[in-house]
Amino acid sequence: MTRQQQISDLIKLGSRGFLHAAKPVLVIIVAAFIILGAITGRPVFYAVALIAGLLTFAVWQTTPHMLNAAMGLRKGICQSGRVEILLHRWKAAESEHESYRGIISQDGQPLWQMDFVQPRGWIPAIGPHPAELYFIQGVEWPVVLVLQDGILYPGSKPRRPGEFQKFKS
Repeated sequence: MTRQQQISDLIKLGSRGFLHAAKPVLVIIVAAFIILGAITGRPVFYAVALIAGLLTFAVWQTTPHMLNAAMGLRKGICQSGRVEILLHRWKAAESEHESYRGIISQDGQPLWQMDFVQPRGWIPAIGPHPAELYFIQGVEWPVVLVLQDGILYPGSKPRRPGEFQKFKS
């Protein structure tokens, strides 16, 4: 997927109202499976509710960042900067997971550290990269980073440089 396709997809996704509607609908689905489990006494409904609850939590946490990124691409302020991309690996329940993190800097000064949403349609190269940083009113950090090969945006609230040591280890 090209960078322009990623940008277009994110703008389209961010402009649709279903992202706002998805959050309460997912909560209702979780509640329905819990009620089904209570009524039928079948533990499988509780397991499905747990999985749906984890999905709901992920959507609840990333949706605002996705909407901010789409808005940043549409009408944000662009500034030049750099991002050092790091690969974070961890094990959970006998499976290994990977996610991307980054240290964002401007004028050689580190400003933010971010855990990125899993990139769609490309695999970021580990290491330093020039980036266009997009900012919107009311948000301190860059809401989306446009690199040569693709786009990245935060999956959770970014942190300031004081926490870099914990972040890099």
